Amino acid sequence: MAFWKRIGSRKTKVENWITTPGRLEASISKSLNFLFSSTIEEILPGEIALSPSVVGLLRLPEEKLKLLTQEFPIEKAFPYSSLDELLSEESRDAIVEFIAGAQAAPSKNLVLGILNQPEVQAIFSQGLEKVLSEFHKKINPLHGVFQAAGLEKQISQFLSSLLPTFTERIADFVSIGSGTQEIQSVIRNTLRILLQTGFQDLGRMETSQFGSGTDRIRRAIASDEKVRAAMENVYSVGRDTLLNHYRKETLKEFVGLSQTELDLWIGKIASDTAHNLRKVHTKKSISPLVLEILGDILG
Repeated sequence: MAFWKRIGSRKTKVENWITTPGRLEASISKSLNFLFSSTIEEILPGEIALSPSVVGLLRLPEEKLKLLTQEFPIEKAFPYSSLDELLSEESRDAIVEFIAGAQAAPSKNLVLGILNQPEVQAIFSQGLEKVLSEFHKKINPLHGVFQAAGLEKQISQFLSSLLPTFTERIADFVSIGSGTQEIQSVIRNTLRILLQTGFQDLGRMETSQFGSGTDRIRRAIASDEKVRAAMENVYSVGRDTLLNHYRKETLKEFVGLSQTELDLWIGKIASDTAHNLRKVHTKKSISPLVLEILGDILG
């Protein structure tokens, strides 16, 4: 009898904890305060478990994935013709200036590797050949005579010798980086064009092979030991870098928040989280889950 009374008492207390305004918020706030009062060294253990295989276990059946991607009402979810309409002018300018100023330049070798592909070179050659041919046609009344004599072949041969220099000049320009006003101007203008471009002009994802393609990626990553090694290496190097400089700093100190700012941030997070949990609780009671967790802890 005492056992069932204890269970009933716990159930009532859990229900009150979830539904009484302020109690759930207080618990969430305590958890976040505990985290932010911990030092970087305390919250970054030397060895952690990283399992790419969890990616392989989490999936949505292909037919459901296709249905959702095809039936998702994109026009209703995003009733805007472009990002320009979605964002305020201040937000747009802030994004543009941030990316333009922070943009890292690729190496010249990378740019040359891309531009020297035969397909890209062919595009350059055909475009320049057409421009030169049209220019010659306009300035030379005897263009037809020269054309019959093989003008196109001569232009093509000329461009073949010119393209390497032309391509290298482009690579030099791109690899300079965002430090020059010219590069920053190009980046700003490009970003503004993208923001003003209608979503329909950005292309549409083909979903016919979407399911099988993502499933292959998922299975490959799940069994890829190189991914595991890379994840562990990134964590290890990142941890060492942080500990070298900020080992004894609390998370609050590390992110640069004052106590007032932290209290405000935690208060907002706790309030929103508690509100959402209560909304879930009205549809499916989370009391049994909390009781089971308590049983694991106290049992």
